[in-house]
Amino acid sequence: MLFEWLEQQEFDIAGFNEMNDWTEEEFKREMEKLGMPHTYLHLMKSSPYSIGIASKFPVKKVYATDAPPFHHGLLHVKIQQIHFLVTHLSPFESTIREKETAELARYIQSIQEPLMLMGDLNTLSPLDQEYYRKNHTKDRMVQRSFSKRQHIVDGEINFLPMQILLDAGLHDIGNGESLDYSLPTKIIKGELQEPIYVRIDYMLVNQAMLQLTPQSMIVRDESVNTISDHYPVLGHFQEKSHKE
Repeated sequence: MLFEWLEQQEFDIAGFNEMNDWTEEEFKREMEKLGMPHTYLHLMKSSPYSIGIASKFPVKKVYATDAPPFHHGLLHVKIQQIHFLVTHLSPFESTIREKETAELARYIQSIQEPLMLMGDLNTLSPLDQEYYRKNHTKDRMVQRSFSKRQHIVDGEINFLPMQILLDAGLHDIGNGESLDYSLPTKIIKGELQEPIYVRIDYMLVNQAMLQLTPQSMIVRDESVNTISDHYPVLGHFQEKSHKE
């Protein structure tokens, strides 16, 4: 079902989280069928939840790690003069994600060319806090043990992991007037029968990338309701000039 949907979209580039049990050969073969023959799958010793990227254009690996503080690793590639960072931050305490985002903030400071960071950041954004306030999200999370563990510190939602990235110069290109939630989908599990709607999947860009007028949105329709427990993030940006 996932690959049928991907085939219909005709993407130029696609980033992936939780590529459990995939091999590099399988990933490349399946992506070739979708018109994205250039791939990199980051297989990690520390986590079975591999991350990867596929593209119509050549992919140059710059860096890949699964060393602490990253829970599910970091993959950095360069495609058509644009830096793409794919990551999947810790699903546990937000204080762990503070360490991950602090390292991301440090890492990106040396990159002056256009850059996009994307993935499941498992993190709530301060840009969405008005929605969470109106919908009593904090109060509902406090009543649920895992949500409380994930997002609550000293009785409040911990927005610091995302704030660290915003303070580092990244821009949220999917922030709008209302919450564009990415979780949950129609795959119902346990306490999700009374879901708490959150946005934890993002595309963030640096100042140089803003010149390409990037935008992102969460895709929520019948075709993706049951392919994952997260909705996919769709991004658009202008083609970069190759005169440099």
